Amino acid sequence: MSIAEQKMTLRKQVKAQVSSVYTEQNRALLSAKITAQITALPQYQRAHTLFCFVGTAQEPDTLPLIQQSLASGKRVAVPFCTGPGEMQARRITALEDLGNTGAFGILEPLPHCPIIPKDQIDFALVPCLACDAHGHRLGHGGGYYDRYLANTDWYWAVVCPEAFLLPRIPIGPHDLTAPCIITEQRTLRFMP
Repeated sequence: MSIAEQKMTLRKQVKAQVSSVYTEQNRALLSAKITAQITALPQYQRAHTLFCFVGTAQEPDTLPLIQQSLASGKRVAVPFCTGPGEMQARRITALEDLGNTGAFGILEPLPHCPIIPKDQIDFALVPCLACDAHGHRLGHGGGYYDRYLANTDWYWAVVCPEAFLLPRIPIGPHDLTAPCIITEQRTLRFMP
């Protein structure tokens, strides 16, 4: 079986479990614990500009973290899809700047929100379907984050509930290894 086929099979298996992990009550508790792990990271604390995904109902809720980051004076940028496999970081100054629903049903910044160049980002949080304990991430298959993160030098972390921390994720030559994985229980670091 090819790597692409292995990933497709694994995506189906993980997606079949998502609704049991992300019940309304569990999602709120899980998200609060993940937020506490994130805000304890020195890389987050030192960051002037945060690039953060906006969680869907099948992902940890990042809106409280985004709100907290804005309130603490951080510049916050969120993804804005510009085409298949391509995105930009757009600055928001309030949660009300998230008004568009993109192609995948994800809240995106309104058109007036300015683009933040990649070289101005200090720290990024990336979603996943699953990860392994070696820093390998299984995304949704569009390649958005692998493309966006390529050739950057800022620190980034993948947000992954323990339930989706798997023994092994199949990887290809274009797949990036995360410097850090954050769960509700721990932070796994692979690079300082």
